[in-house]
Amino acid sequence: MNDLQKNNVPAVGQVKKSVFIHENSGIRVLFAGNSITKHSPRPAMGWMNDCGMAASDIDHDYVHLLLSKIRSYDKNAAWAIAQVGGYEANLFNGANPQDHHSEAAEFNADIIIMFYGANTPKEYDTMDDPPRTFGKAYEEMRLFLDKSKNAKVIHCQGFYVRPRLEQEKQAICKKYNDTWVSLGDIGTRADTHGKFNHPSDLGMQIIADAIWEKLEEKIKEILF
Repeated sequence: MNDLQKNNVPAVGQVKKSVFIHENSGIRVLFAGNSITKHSPRPAMGWMNDCGMAASDIDHDYVHLLLSKIRSYDKNAAWAIAQVGGYEANLFNGANPQDHHSEAAEFNADIIIMFYGANTPKEYDTMDDPPRTFGKAYEEMRLFLDKSKNAKVIHCQGFYVRPRLEQEKQAICKKYNDTWVSLGDIGTRADTHGKFNHPSDLGMQIIADAIWEKLEEKIKEILF
């Protein structure tokens, strides 16, 4: 039986750079995520796409599903990705948000969607006294990306079942009066898991729909 909680994609080398910006004149949306948000092609492991893993194509990853909905309100929306897989993985090695993500902060987003945690070392889940908490690193990234200190920030439940990470993310969400997105039982359903134990097209659709339920409200607040 496939272990649905096994993240078997290396955290190193997921992308060739850490920030991807698509400029335009409209509302500005920043996605902070890991390989589920964007993974460059890696033929050696059988991944040929350049999008969120493991969507069947770029139009079916959660970012582009959301962009389609965002453009129904603002066809000139600008968007960016801060790929933070390496930041997660180096939780204990002094990784700082400014090391690789300054361009994402300079993007000056109106809305920030934070959806990550899976590359945090697995041993963290049971450590009694970690040298640095995921929550602390997560908060540092949240504050760093919100350059204007006025962005609407959305935090999303992870794809894998890791209660300690979710508790720490929810605490940061509550601290800053941000918005929380629940994904329900997505982490335990076989039909939501595709190649490399990453979201199938169904999984991506569920993620996009759950985020959109909260994101649409934020877009309306900004535009109208």
